Amino acid sequence: MFDFVRKHTKLLQVLLFLLIFPSFVLFGIQGYDSFNNNGSLAAKVDGIPISMQQLDNAQRSEIARMQQTLGASADIKSLDTPEAKLRTLDGLIRQTLLQVAVRKQHLAVSDSQVQQAILQIPQIAALRKPDGSFDEEAYRQLIAAQGMTTAQFEGQVREQLLLQQAVDGIAEPVIESKTIAGQLYDWQNQKRQVRLALFNTQDYTSQVQPSAAQIEAFYKDHTALFQSPQSADIQYVVLSLNAVRQGIVITPAQAQAYYTQHIAEFSTPQERKASHILITLPPNPTPAQVQAAKTKADAILAEVRKDPAQFAEIAKRDSQDPGSSAQGGNLGYFTQNAMVKSFADAVFAMKKVGDIVGPVLSPYGFHIIELTGIKPAEQKPFAQVQSSIQAQLQNQEAQKRFPEMSDKFSSLVYEDSRSFAQVAAKYHLEVQTAEGVSPTPKASGDSRTDPLANAAFLKAVFSSNSIRDKRNISAVEIAPNTLASARILKYQPASTLTFAQAQDKVRALLVAQQAAALAVKAGEQALAAARQGKAMPAWGAPVEISQSQTPATAGVPVAAVTAAFQLPVAKLPALTGLTLPGQAGYAIVSVDSVSKAKPDAEQLRAQQGTMSQLLSQGVTEAYIDSLKKRYGVEMLYKVPPLANS
Repeated sequence: MFDFVRKHTKLLQVLLFLLIFPSFVLFGIQGYDSFNNNGSLAAKVDGIPISMQQLDNAQRSEIARMQQTLGASADIKSLDTPEAKLRTLDGLIRQTLLQVAVRKQHLAVSDSQVQQAILQIPQIAALRKPDGSFDEEAYRQLIAAQGMTTAQFEGQVREQLLLQQAVDGIAEPVIESKTIAGQLYDWQNQKRQVRLALFNTQDYTSQVQPSAAQIEAFYKDHTALFQSPQSADIQYVVLSLNAVRQGIVITPAQAQAYYTQHIAEFSTPQERKASHILITLPPNPTPAQVQAAKTKADAILAEVRKDPAQFAEIAKRDSQDPGSSAQGGNLGYFTQNAMVKSFADAVFAMKKVGDIVGPVLSPYGFHIIELTGIKPAEQKPFAQVQSSIQAQLQNQEAQKRFPEMSDKFSSLVYEDSRSFAQVAAKYHLEVQTAEGVSPTPKASGDSRTDPLANAAFLKAVFSSNSIRDKRNISAVEIAPNTLASARILKYQPASTLTFAQAQDKVRALLVAQQAAALAVKAGEQALAAARQGKAMPAWGAPVEISQSQTPATAGVPVAAVTAAFQLPVAKLPALTGLTLPGQAGYAIVSVDSVSKAKPDAEQLRAQQGTMSQLLSQGVTEAYIDSLKKRYGVEMLYKVPPLANS
């Protein structure tokens, strides 16, 4: 059974992921069915609908997960795009296909397999009591902290195990060729010495002098390049858990009552300090081994009792505990539940510092124990913890109130759609104003707290209905427990700059375009001359490059590195030329020598592993494609076209 779990390390990573990121959502077949009549559809898989609401939820979960992982540095813009939404939808489709396969293949996972998989998760495996038993209450609390019941979590684990079964064996390595692995390693790790001749666009700008007519013609042909983006002046309000918390007052009497009812939370248990001498027992000891160890422990105990001052020296000499013998057996301070029961019972039964007991039998062997210190139990006075209790109760009450308040907030901004006065007064919120807001999220803000940095919020603000009606938009969840609504006060549509406004930009773009064309022409002519042996360009210094180099290392553009490694090298030097991206000019590349890399045995095995992964990924993709053909996928969501308003 443990082999079953060990084979699915990726599954365990997913389970760990679930514990760390509670925003992650798994939808079972029943979950998909529940969306059957809920709004427009994004796709259908074997007739099972995936709704736009479900896609939006999954997209928000993806964004929230990135925010939790990366914080303020998260590039939310890269996820909150139609293209990213398509990728999320593809993930939902793949999951649904696997769920359909599981259902139709009648696959099953036993309760014991689910249990063993869960126990392999580090956070859960750590929930062991000192006596080795599993702490069920701590397990429930851990799962509850993620917003789930244990039944829901265990259902998700079962779902993942079932999905794994659907592809189990499909992605096993198909080919493990040492020859191919060696060739691939060589190609990826070889180094090539090159020389470059660069024809930079900026070196040709002085040769370009466009006429006024050419500049105006360029403007007319490229008006899309000279747009003033749409913008708006808006009002907005934010309802957050912190705002709810600030409106909650916890009286001293309420804090005192909590303190009295939960006094154990504010008490520290007694701690004791002890030293020990351990005579170990092997696993599953025979009676003879137990007797021999006890006889040795009895002899040591007699020696210690004759001269207790020598306890530490005797421990250094005779103790078989590698963790404490060098310190004279010192174990430091510990609570009663921190040690195995027989050891702890003996320590906490001693009356005073200096007492010695033994031999005490534990699963580790026989102990001779000296009590060396006692820290009495302490109770923090109410005055010391009052403020923390009040803050804790505020948080708890805010969590209770927020769901209902968020529903009412959403209703109020809809019902009183031309003002935020009512909702602001009811929940003591600040009505904020921002001028010149664009659909592009503010780079300096945190999208979890600042609506102007949140792409989903701005998308709603600049929707056609919001622009047309200038009414409050529906509440947008910009982060867990944070809602925002806005209303456009003044809207400025996107417009084309006049020729007079854009003239300087027009000329600069035209000059860059024409200079780039001159650079490319000069480069192509120089390459032709070099190939014919007529003349060589002005080469730069030789540079050794590899495919693992960082971009533009040693002045070699990335595109030139790619071109150099695509060039056949049977005959050297080998020449090629390329137009550099971004109208940067032209480059001629000469590959002068090649240094091949030969992998050692370990590197070859690693390369074979890489190949196996690539093959496995390819086979898995083929399997998913076969499921699409077998069960049918209907894509209904389309990337919306760009609009000016």
